[in-house]
Amino acid sequence: MSQAKLLLDSNVIIDYLNEREPFYHKARLIMIAGRIGDLDLFVSSSQITDLLYVLSEGGKKSLVPKAQEKLRGLCTFVNVVNVGRNEVDAMLLSSWADPEDALLYEVALNTKVDFVLSRNQQDFESSLIPVLDCDEFLTLLKATKGIDYELVAT
Repeated sequence: MSQAKLLLDSNVIIDYLNEREPFYHKARLIMIAGRIGDLDLFVSSSQITDLLYVLSEGGKKSLVPKAQEKLRGLCTFVNVVNVGRNEVDAMLLSSWADPEDALLYEVALNTKVDFVLSRNQQDFESSLIPVLDCDEFLTLLKATKGIDYELVAT
């Protein structure tokens, strides 16, 4: 497997940035792999505003600066992909139950990622792109590249 391109669902990013257990450890390993250049990680521009809102608990002014700081740090090693008219139009025409997931899927298609990483795989059941959780993807990396990120992170 060459360097994989992954689009990260917001739940994976929140797991990492908020150190949300029991998911933090595996999300952190994915971020380490991205930070050292073994993976190309992507998020959509629309996710950044959604994440800012969630991380600041609904836009609480006292929490916004800390949330912004976390997202600035994330954006040093995760690529932000613009959401444009084509993705929005495709989402509006889709039959997906959740428009946010439909938009993320359209971004994944247009970015030509290899995988979408999400804990809510059932939300992407119509996806033509493989959707894995962090644990499944790390297992795949270990099998195909022989790298155990559990060892890299220690």
